[in-house]
Amino acid sequence: MRRRLALASLLLLLTALSPSARAANTPPRANRIILRVADLKASIAFYRDRVGLPLQSTFDEFAVFGGDGMTLMLQQVERKSSGPSTGLSALTEVVLESADVMRTYQEMKARGVAFLREPFAATTDGSRVLYSATFKDPDGHFLSVTGWVGSR
Repeated sequence: MRRRLALASLLLLLTALSPSARAANTPPRANRIILRVADLKASIAFYRDRVGLPLQSTFDEFAVFGGDGMTLMLQQVERKSSGPSTGLSALTEVVLESADVMRTYQEMKARGVAFLREPFAATTDGSRVLYSATFKDPDGHFLSVTGWVGSR
């Protein structure tokens, strides 16, 4: 009887330590953002041609843009807004990170992105400064391109 209990305990312990059991205990992670848009073709052109995000696929009313660990999806909806949102959704911002924020800003600006604000120092960690530049997409969603720059 003791042997069966010991064996059962060992199997239970090994199961708990297995990769699939550990994966079940890991917290969820954000992996995609879905933005609702009024004109999918115009939004695809904006995000692909002006912002420079790689378009992975389109299907039905969706467009999927790839990224390193994060996917941006656009979904065309028929319901039109009667006016600008005044709720928290009006304050939502999609942040794109760049290894060279100043170059990315210049490239996006040259491709026709109308920035609301040019790169500014948003914060610092003591040895680097996080620069951010804000713009809107065709549906009025706020976006920013950010990147760390070493302090001089």
